[in-house]
Amino acid sequence: MPNKLERINDDALRLSLTDAQTSLRSGNFSDVVHRSSDAYVEMLRRDPELLKGPLGMRRIMFFPRLGARLVQEQDGTPTIIYDRETFIFSEAITYFEFAVDNLIKEGL
Repeated sequence: MPNKLERINDDALRLSLTDAQTSLRSGNFSDVVHRSSDAYVEMLRRDPELLKGPLGMRRIMFFPRLGARLVQEQDGTPTIIYDRETFIFSEAITYFEFAVDNLIKEGL
């Protein structure tokens, strides 16, 4: 059975999350949060329909709020605001799993 990262079809996004996984193993939890959040935002940028309507608001509401927040700019583009730069393992793994699961779900 392939690992979850192998189920991500987009090479660039898979590589970014593979790098995040490497950072997780080395204890660089801030890098994990940044790479995972960036991959998730890239998914939203590629398919702006994901942010429209009630389901789009749910995406923003359900994005982990453990020191980073997903917001929409005035022009509607998604972005991440980091409230801090230091993260612990449990926070990093939460962002990582959230990004991986959503990319797989959306077929990227």
